[in-house]
Amino acid sequence: MANIAKGVHKVLYFRKLGEAAEGAKLVFQTEHSKSYSRDRESTVTKDGSVSGSGALEDEVSISALQAETDPTFTMLSDSIVDDYPVEMWEVDLADKVEDEVNPGTFTFGAEYRQGYITEWETTNPAEDDPEVSGTFVTQFKRQKGRVSLPEADIETLGYVFHDVLADDVADDGLGTPPEA
Repeated sequence: MANIAKGVHKVLYFRKLGEAAEGAKLVFQTEHSKSYSRDRESTVTKDGSVSGSGALEDEVSISALQAETDPTFTMLSDSIVDDYPVEMWEVDLADKVEDEVNPGTFTFGAEYRQGYITEWETTNPAEDDPEVSGTFVTQFKRQKGRVSLPEADIETLGYVFHDVLADDVADDGLGTPPEA
């Protein structure tokens, strides 16, 4: 039986394109959304209408609370001002697979994009938490694959949904799995 996807299980990671560093998550992410659009143009001919497709437009909207210090926030903010490209991964923590060769090592389903931050807005209200919102525009076409996450991130991201069946043992959260 299918389960409802949980938005909290999808986390965004970023890196300055071409930089030899680990991708890092923007802390305190509250929401992101992906939107795709493609124009279709119709041309009337003597044989009837024919249509052609325009370029795919792929945008990711990002929302987060601002942290007091977050290098990823600073890099993303600088990327729009200095006009440099960034890499982005949407990691699905619920799509976790253990490596058969290296037990205890996991990969996660992900979508990978290269592109630009085209909008970046910070708010600093007197009574509420400061927020940031932005838009990432993908160049070319996003790719799907699997990624490894730093062990420290796996620990801080918490656990994912588990089924009630015996073959889905919770081994990633508060408890320790029972000894066999």
